[in-house]
Amino acid sequence: MALAACAGPLKHSCDFFPGNEDCARPSLSADAPGPQVAATQFFGDAGTGDYERQFLVLLAHNQIGAMDRANGTGPFGHDRHAIANRDFQATYRTLERLAKPVGAGQMPAASGTAGEGHFDGRWRVSRQTLYIDAAARPSAPKTFSFSGLQARSVEIVLRQSGKLPVDISGACDGALAIRAVGGSRTVASGAALRLRLSAGQTANLFPSDGLNRCSLKVSSSLAPAGTPLIVLREEVAYPAIAALDSRYERCPVPDPSGLEELDRVFYAGRWLSQTCPLPLGSPRLLRKSRDGFNAKVEALLGVPLPDSAFDKADPELPLDFSRAPKLKLIYLSSLEFKADFSGRILERLIRHHAALGTKVRIMVTDVLERDKDDALLHRLAADYPNAELQEYRWRADQGAPIDEQLSQLHKTHHVKMLATLAENPARSRVIIGGRNIHDGFLFHKPIDLSRYPNLEQYGKTDGFSLNYYSNWSDFDIEFADPATVEILAAHLSTLWLRDADTNIIRPFSIPVRTDGRRPPGTVRHFISVPYEDNHALETYFVELIDTAEHHIEIVNPYLNLTPELSLAIERALARGVRIDIIGRIDLKGDIGGKLLTALNKLFVEKYGDRINIREFKAPDVVLHSKIMMIDERLVTISSVNLNNRSFFHDLENGMMVLDPAFYARMQPVYDDYVAHSNPVSTKVRIPWAYRWLFSKGWAKEAF
Repeated sequence: MALAACAGPLKHSCDFFPGNEDCARPSLSADAPGPQVAATQFFGDAGTGDYERQFLVLLAHNQIGAMDRANGTGPFGHDRHAIANRDFQATYRTLERLAKPVGAGQMPAASGTAGEGHFDGRWRVSRQTLYIDAAARPSAPKTFSFSGLQARSVEIVLRQSGKLPVDISGACDGALAIRAVGGSRTVASGAALRLRLSAGQTANLFPSDGLNRCSLKVSSSLAPAGTPLIVLREEVAYPAIAALDSRYERCPVPDPSGLEELDRVFYAGRWLSQTCPLPLGSPRLLRKSRDGFNAKVEALLGVPLPDSAFDKADPELPLDFSRAPKLKLIYLSSLEFKADFSGRILERLIRHHAALGTKVRIMVTDVLERDKDDALLHRLAADYPNAELQEYRWRADQGAPIDEQLSQLHKTHHVKMLATLAENPARSRVIIGGRNIHDGFLFHKPIDLSRYPNLEQYGKTDGFSLNYYSNWSDFDIEFADPATVEILAAHLSTLWLRDADTNIIRPFSIPVRTDGRRPPGTVRHFISVPYEDNHALETYFVELIDTAEHHIEIVNPYLNLTPELSLAIERALARGVRIDIIGRIDLKGDIGGKLLTALNKLFVEKYGDRINIREFKAPDVVLHSKIMMIDERLVTISSVNLNNRSFFHDLENGMMVLDPAFYARMQPVYDDYVAHSNPVSTKVRIPWAYRWLFSKGWAKEAF
């Protein structure tokens, strides 16, 4: 129970439908006394099995943070024992007891058998956006689905993204609450629904538990008779998608006493969201920029673009879809999705599949999208509502400290993945690595797109402009094994179906005890939400570095270690471990390049005489790959930078591979980076203003 609270607008389904089944149960996102939470089945019919108990630990940990923020206690300055409120203290003690295992770093193994499970406990706030534009295929029927899976509260944000007013009318098979300009109202099942949205307006729809379908009509001056819009409850209309979205894994953990330290760390259960060990197969390594982009094209089109397409750089070039796979689901997750050649080509490919009814889920970072980027994606989502868009933005609690308020400007969605699930499983693909949807990952210099006024025309900048352009050298990896692709898509679903208020994601796996045999898989995927999982990714990387006995090889452009990572590096050096780093010290051209360059120089100043640091030598190419290799056995390919942002602020993902044979495949890649780099001088010049700024802990932590 938080003391700092105030009356506010109706914002969740239970505000309108208190009789819904789950509204009577305690919620860790509400002001429920802790003893009540602990004494009841928080997940309702889902029960209190091993998975639910581990998940409840994470939820309790996050509720402690919410209570501290609301009341200024704990890390926010005040001693929580000084609050003279019996209910507050009882709640806090209960939550501390529930959350205690998070502090151990590793998730304790449960009993039972390994395998796959499905979780249907209702714990989260679901909030999705339906984009409405009168000019978006004005005469074509459209279908939108909302997810109530695992949701205690369901909200559809109806966003008018066009310039012409629209009128929405129809009826639903269950009660629907509407919050719009002028107030809130509830429309009974079967009753007539009418709503008008002018340019720039939004409305919020709250379906009741019994609502599975709305048959609506969207009318405007372009379509006076109205165009059908069907709104469906996703878990009812698409049970196969719901099965994927509800999946979790029970991972076999071998007896740690019989393992080497690196193996023990790799197989351990964690509060970090991760898959069980998967078979590695023969993934494709994507070192060259065109190969990286063409892998995405081929997953969607069936064939790569020819070199002539890149040479001409025409985003409207003819595309032959005759060999395109028939897809059931497309996931595209990226830091940004720019309205340029790269973005337009991929948008056209996605548009093709959306027109055939493929479910599409796109995740990007809101604060990095410019007007043209928004227009490209919003029009796609308005034309085909089955192509859903999440624009990630982290929001601080009301009254949060100033550093958290500022975090709203730089906490980003940094998870990079394209996953395509095909009707023919052999044509399914997943691509993971460091590349974003931006022409800088494809072209050496900005190409001339001036004849396309709806696309970005980049300039050369060095600062904080969102019109920044660099030519980035990066690395991705592609998996084609159908079972692996499906598991990775299911893992990404936990992020798609996160709690909309807190960004908490449910764990994808829990560890279970085995008979001691080593699991056959050698690759694991992780997703990090550092401010909700107690910085579990930082703990993982620290443990990995602490296992190193001989050699750590790193390719990474951002070198601003957290205090814990810095200590781990010091311990490795003290053990005699050789550490080689290939970076890009001068980050001119990157957003905030001068600040990032100063941080890299501070790293060189501190470690240059003890670590072999080399700089990627192409003068106008920025290294962007994120690779770490340990003792010729473990390889990490990810979105993770070696900076405070990745471990404290940003959402990240990547692959951990424990396989000497795969290391041998990666060695030529690393050697190529070495061949294109030069040793870094330890004599660096850092302007005094940057030295002063980054002597402050809060400043270093922001980057």
